[in-house]
Parts: sequence; structure tokens; C-alpha cells
Amino acid sequence: MSNLLFEIGVEEIPARFLPHGKVQLEENFKKITSEYRISLFAIKVFVTPRRLTIIADLSEEQEPEEKLIWGPPAHIAFNESGEPKEPALAFAKAQGINVKDLRIEKKGKGNYVCALLKEKGKKTEEVLPEILKSLFTSITFPKMMRWGNGSLKFVRPVRWFLAIYKDRVIPFEIDGIKAGEYTQGHRFLSKNPLKIDKISNYEKILESAFVIVDQNKRKSIIISQADSLANKVNGKIFWDEELLDEVTNLVEYPEAVLCSFSEAYLTLPKELLITVMKDHQRYFSITDTEGKLKNYFVVIGNTKLENEENIRKGAERVIKARFEDAKFYYEEDLKKGFERLLEGTKGIIYHKKLGSLYDKVLRINRIAIKLANTILPEKIELIELASRYCKADISSGVVGEFPELQGIMGGYYAKHAGFPEEVAQAIREHYLPKGFTDEIPSNDLGCIISIADKLDHISSFFYLGEIPSGTEDPFGLRRAANAVLAILLKRKYPLSMGDILSALVDFISEEVKEQISTFISQRFESFLEMSGYDINLIKTISELILTRPLYEIEERLKAVNEFKNSDNFEGFFLAVKRVSNIIRNYEKVPFNRDLLVASEEKELYISMEETRKELTEYLKNERFIDALHHLDRLTPIINNFFDRVLVMDKDESIKRNRIALLQELSEILKSVADISKLY
Repeated sequence: MSNLLFEIGVEEIPARFLPHGKVQLEENFKKITSEYRISLFAIKVFVTPRRLTIIADLSEEQEPEEKLIWGPPAHIAFNESGEPKEPALAFAKAQGINVKDLRIEKKGKGNYVCALLKEKGKKTEEVLPEILKSLFTSITFPKMMRWGNGSLKFVRPVRWFLAIYKDRVIPFEIDGIKAGEYTQGHRFLSKNPLKIDKISNYEKILESAFVIVDQNKRKSIIISQADSLANKVNGKIFWDEELLDEVTNLVEYPEAVLCSFSEAYLTLPKELLITVMKDHQRYFSITDTEGKLKNYFVVIGNTKLENEENIRKGAERVIKARFEDAKFYYEEDLKKGFERLLEGTKGIIYHKKLGSLYDKVLRINRIAIKLANTILPEKIELIELASRYCKADISSGVVGEFPELQGIMGGYYAKHAGFPEEVAQAIREHYLPKGFTDEIPSNDLGCIISIADKLDHISSFFYLGEIPSGTEDPFGLRRAANAVLAILLKRKYPLSMGDILSALVDFISEEVKEQISTFISQRFESFLEMSGYDINLIKTISELILTRPLYEIEERLKAVNEFKNSDNFEGFFLAVKRVSNIIRNYEKVPFNRDLLVASEEKELYISMEETRKELTEYLKNERFIDALHHLDRLTPIINNFFDRVLVMDKDESIKRNRIALLQELSEILKSVADISKLY
């Protein structure tokens, strides 16, 4: 049973602020009750446009408070026999406890007498006024306001406080607003105010006054009603979770209404119609079972069903006007043609130090062609075409009105211009992905242009010195780097970090390229760490990032991780460490086969050469786990060499040659990864 009900009644709060308010209400309440030593057994938080509500089950009283009071040093308070002296007796009396209950604790460099005092807690109802006032003042929003002549600040004017504990009013007042036992129902459909006689009746009383206070219940009602209406026209709702959450927070009493528009508008791009319905009007689109848009939509009203016809007429009138505007912009864009739209990018400033959007397109074009020469040379002409027009739609009327449709509209304009479907798809999708886990472009053209676009974005702002630091990344450079990596890994393109850097535009200095290399490498290592790989394991492949394809590096890491759990790993690792430890402080030394003297070093050399031959085939076919097991065959031969051969021979030439032999061996052992860095 809940014993506390607290509701903050306000004028309509913008829907976008309610999730933020809900989180604060719950977290701050938990924090404040904990500070007051009151146990919280259960809590429910409700939000509607006109109220923020907590229903909670609290302990009857505060937990007792324990205080440790320090007294005199122990050697002053007690004699050598442990008998209390006058200072101990006086301290115990002052604290109101028996001298036998005194404790001796370490403090600093000495021992001191102390008393542990327990103070009985107050009844919860005594401290609730303070708690609720603290809770209210702790809640902040991105935009706060004052109203009337008062000094109170909140997201919207506060009209009432409903505060009940054990079905009795909690008396407190904030800026002239007294807490009471009354709430308000629906602004237009209810007779207000409403008296809450019992906490258990709160939701029921509000529902009878046309307020569904539980946001989860409102959401379920919206889904159920909308799905039912869509079924009536043999369709299904095009659910958008962001829109669903927003509409849930826009209404207190949801009532879905089925509406329609002229089929003539279905000739417009589907995404354009959906965006108009969603962003301008908060309407839900309806598609058929194959995902094709139907000429119906659902409006969620904040009223009773008897007002359905008025809602429908108003919504259909408004959507017609919106669609007419969209139709005008779209047709005007088609009249201009793709070439004029591209010309229009010359008048759009990308950045005052980086030129126009058209200048950016030229940079993307150069980077994309360099990348394509490596991974898709047979489609250079298509890459040239797609990259040249990938930003043209930004100068269009539609994208000017609906920026979120950039790329999507470019795909439509490319189709209308007669471009190949592959090119139109690439233009449409080149903004993908947003991060590691998102969907990537569906064809190679789109992937290459996406990489080029994001590399230009990163290199441009590094060139300007706008390098992310700490949590600061105002230009989304980390996100761009993550997107590049996601494509390289998922598509398994044979591109190393060195290949990426060589594709960057010419005005980037070598110093800036080095910074970009470090930046993207760090993002790659962060991705590997998030994927569950140990940081020491990642170190084994860090030197390969510049020279080997990134997808291949991940495969090498998987192999090392698997080999690490095998029975042979420990022996192999120790052999590798013996080699790396001995050559650690030596510069590269030339090797001479003729200076091999001992049979053990000759055997090691022969085994190395044999291993190298088979190893090449394993690496070529990316059979990295087989390569590691193949390298493991050297373990007994390496150990035999170290057990029987003195590397630091008195003869300097033999010593240096043995160092050179081990340096050659180390390179072979690092063929998959540098295992010596594991521990």
C-alpha cells in the first residue's frame, strides 16, 4: 500500500520536457528521502502535460542517526590498568552515556576516546513538508519561467500542490501556493477541482475526470486505438517510437481518430508525406502490408469520442494545406533539375574557412575516387557521378523546409534526372550510418561516398584545430569516425589506416594527418574494447592499424583471443617473452647465416625458414588461428636454443648475429599479433 501522494499541478508542459521531468522527479526523490534517512519501499512516477506525480511507499519514521563524538586522547582518559580517569568520566557524563560504553578508536597518529550516539528518528510525517519542498525546488528544466508577481521559477506556472500522507494532507506552502487534497481533471471535460479522499482512489478519480495519469497506460491506449483504426482500412500504422512518445506526452485523455487525404498526393515521395504528417502535425501514417503509403492517417485527440468529426475535419483541412506546400516545393525542385540544384550549393556556405558546400562536394569527390581506385576501380565513373551530386538536394526547396530529408530527396531527384538506380541509392543512403551499430549503406557506392563524406568532415575540422577533447565534441567527429569504422569492418574493405590517410585532401599537413590517424585509431581501439576485448589483448594488434585492413585486424584479434584459451598458449607466450626481453634494447642488427655456430641456433634458423613458408599461405588466406598454432611449433626449438646457447657470447660478432637471429624470429612470431604485449 502506498502512503504518499504528491502532485505538482501546472499549466501545459511541452511534451519534450516531460521525460526529463520524470527522471528528475524519481531520482531526486530517492536521493532526498535517503538523505533524510527514510526508507523508500516502492515508487511510481506519472507525468501528463498538466501534472508531475509521485506515489510512494515510505517507512513510518526516520532511521536512527548514529554520531561518533570524539573525546580526549586515550592515554589521558584511562590509566595504564584501563581504569577511567576524570577526563573519561566527564566526557561520558557530557554525552549522557555510561563510561563503560566509551570506545577507543584510531584517529590520525593516536588513539582517542569516542562515544557512539544514536539519535531516534522523527516520524515521516514530521519531515515530509521539508522533503517535498526540497524535491520541488530541486527540479530544473532547460527553460524556466516566472509568472505573476511571485519569485517562484518552474517550467510552467504552478497552479496547485496535491500532497497526502496516509490519506491526510501534508501542510506546507511554497510562494503562496498551499498544499491540499485537491487536484484538477481534464481542462475542458472535467468539473474541477477534484477531491482525493484516498491515495488508492487517485488514478480512478482522475480517469473519471478524463485524465489517464499513467503515461504507460496512455501509450498502450494510443497503440491499441490506432492499430484498430488502421485495420479498418486494411492497413497498419507506420510506428515511429519518437513520435509515439511525444504524442503520449501531449495528451491526458487520448482518443484516436481516422482521417484521410486525396490519393493524388500519393504521387509525392513517401518520406516527404510521412515527414509532413509527423513533424508538422504529429499524425501517424498508415501503410499497406507491403509498406506502401495509403491515403489515411490517425490523429490522437485530447478529447472525447463525440468530438471525432470536428477533429477529423480540422486535421484533413490542415494536412491538405501542408501537402499542397510540399507538392509546390517538390515540383519546383524537379523543374530546376539536378544540375541547377548542384549549382545552388555554390551559394551555401559550409564554413567560412572551408568554403561553400560545393567546395566540400569537390573534396568528397576527390577522396571517394582515391578510395574507389583501391576497392572499386571498375565503378569509378559511377562513384564520380554519385559523389558529385550527393549534396545537391541541400539547395532544394523541400530540404530547406525539411532538413531531415537530405539524401532521401537527393535519391528521388537523381532518379528523375535519369541517373542509374545504384547511383540514386548511394546518394540516398550516404548519410548512413550514425554509429557502430546502425545500418550502413546497402551498396558499395553509398559506402564509399559515406566514408569520403565523413573523412572530409573529420579532416576539415582537424585542419581548423577543432579536435575533440574530453567529453567535448561539438562537430560530431567521434560519431563520424565510428561510422567510417563501421563500414570498413562490415564491408571488409581492404583499407588500412595508411590507405585512409593517403586518401585525404592535399591541403592537410602531415602533422594533421598524424593527429587524424591517432584519433581514428583510438576510436577503433574503443570499439574493440566495447566489443569485450581486454585492453592488453588490443595492444597486441595496435602496431598493425596503420598497415593492415581494419576488418583483418579484428579477425587477428579474435584468433589471439581464441588461442589464449588453448592448452599450448602459456608455453608459447613464455617463449615469445624470452625472445622479446633479450632484444628489447637493441637496434636492428644485420643477420649473417654464415656466422651461425651452435647446432641449436642452426636448427632454430632452419625451423624459422620452414615456418615462414607455410605461414605466408595461412596469412594470405586469413587463417589466423591456424597461423598461431603453426607458430607454436617453434616453442620447443626456441626453448632449446635458450637452454643451450649463450646469446651474449664473448665474441662480439657471434653475439650480434644471435641478436639479429632473434630479431628475425621476433618478426615471424609477430606475424599475427605481438603476443609479447599481452601481459
